[in-house]
Amino acid sequence: MRRAVLGAVLALGGAPSVAQEAAREVVVDLSVNVDPVKLNGSPWDGLPAIGGRILFPDENNAPDIAVCVVLANGAPECVWRSDGSRRFSHCPNADKCTIPGMRIPSLPVGLVFLDVDRFGHDLIDFVILTSGAADAGEIEKIEANLHSAMADLTPGNTTAERQRRQRKATVLPIEQCIGANARCDLTQSRFRLDKR
Repeated sequence: MRRAVLGAVLALGGAPSVAQEAAREVVVDLSVNVDPVKLNGSPWDGLPAIGGRILFPDENNAPDIAVCVVLANGAPECVWRSDGSRRFSHCPNADKCTIPGMRIPSLPVGLVFLDVDRFGHDLIDFVILTSGAADAGEIEKIEANLHSAMADLTPGNTTAERQRRQRKATVLPIEQCIGANARCDLTQSRFRLDKR
């Protein structure tokens, strides 16, 4: 009898559907490790490398990491400190950063990792996180908004940098990125999420 009642409750909406699960806000601690140099061999900050060699190594060459949350519509929500019109990283001059209490409003969602600079931020990586069975149309909308956000946030100084912003986003199920042993590898970084 109890099983029949439990089955009826679940059938009538007692358990969350995939859509309900995707609509729930998730609060996570996001940890990211960024490669010490850009794809082209140049430091994140400072003078570019010549012939693959950094001429003036400096402890300030490490990235100033920030992350932006991108939904299908609207402006990105970036996690950084502001002072007037200037933006600053929570993790200045560091190739490792943990952002505690980051809110992911719903899934699927796009994330843009960037190096905060005074003028023209550098793109580190971008990804779309899903909740298993994601709607292809929703992913396309998020990808379009990701590219729009990257064009504004990280315009790119070279043709190669601008072309990189046009490639398709990596799409990963969020569960793959959650937990102490998780590691979601991207082009110039790897990250993991820890649920709160």
